Amino acid sequence: MSAAVANIEAAAREASIRPRPLLSARLLGRFSVTLDGRAVDTTSSRRTRNIIAYLLAHRRVPVPRDVLMDVFWPRADPDAARNCLHVALSGVRQALRRACPEPVLQRVHDTYLLTDTISAWVDVEEFERHCRDGRAAEQSGALDEAMRCYEAAAQVYDGDFLADDPYADWAAPTRDALRLTAVETQSRLVELYVRYAAFGPAIQLGRCVVDADPCNETAHRQLMFCYAAVGQLHLALSQYRRCADALWQAFGMRPSAETSRLYEALRDPAYHEVLWPNSTSFASRQAQVACSSSASRAAVGDWSSIAMAR
Repeated sequence: MSAAVANIEAAAREASIRPRPLLSARLLGRFSVTLDGRAVDTTSSRRTRNIIAYLLAHRRVPVPRDVLMDVFWPRADPDAARNCLHVALSGVRQALRRACPEPVLQRVHDTYLLTDTISAWVDVEEFERHCRDGRAAEQSGALDEAMRCYEAAAQVYDGDFLADDPYADWAAPTRDALRLTAVETQSRLVELYVRYAAFGPAIQLGRCVVDADPCNETAHRQLMFCYAAVGQLHLALSQYRRCADALWQAFGMRPSAETSRLYEALRDPAYHEVLWPNSTSFASRQAQVACSSSASRAAVGDWSSIAMAR
C-alpha cells in the first residue's frame, strides 16, 4: 500500500469519527441560528436573513434558484433578480463561514440546500414531531404519553413562525398553519389536564389558547368548567361574558347553545350538586373527576350533558 493511499484512508477514518457540526435553528418566535454553539449573523443583512430562513424552512428538499428569485424578487426582471440572489447567497456563505469553517450551503445544479455533512436541529420540525407523536399516542389510548408529547410541543412553540418578521409574505402560510396546529395541540393538552383533574395547568394553558384564538368556544368552555371546579364561579361566569364579547365583536353572533347551556348550569345555585353530587371539598371534587369516566367525558367535551342533567 502506497503512502498516499494510506494517508487518504487515514483521513477518511478521521472524518468518519469526527462529530459533524451541529446547526441549531429557532424559527418559532425570534429567529436565531447557531453552528456548534456559535451564533450565525442573521441581523446585519435582511437578504441574508431571508435566504437562510427560507432554506431552513425547506431544508428537506433542494430549493431551485428560480423559486428563490420568484419568492424574494417577484417584480424584478430575471437578470436583476439573479444578481440579487447571487449577492444574497454570497452573504449567506460568509455568515455561515464565520460561525463554522466547513461548507454548509451546497449548490446542486441550479438548486440550493444545506449540506448533509452537518447535523441539524430545527424547532419547527421538533414541534411537528411532538404533535404527531402526541396524536398517535392519544389515538392508541396512551394518554400519559400523549400528554408528555403535547407538553414537549408546547415548550418548543415559543411564538409564531418568524414572529420578528411579520411582514414576510412567504412565511404567512406556514405561520398560519403552525399557529393552528399549536392551538389544536394546546387544546388537546387542556382536555387531558382536565381529564386528570389538573385544573391549575389547564387554566394556565387555556388562557394561552384564548389569547391566541379569542373566538375558540371550546377553550372558553374548558376555562369555565375549570374555574367552577376550583371554586372560582365568578371567573367561570366572567369567562362566558368574555366569550360572548369576542364572538359578537368578531362575527356579530352569540355563543353556541352548548356554551350557553353550560353558562346557565353554572348560574344555577344547585350547579355543584349536578357536577359534584357527593362532595363539597376541592380535593374530593378532584378525585371525582379523576376517577369518574362519565365526569371526565363531560369535562373534555360533552358540556351539554352537564346542563341537561338537571
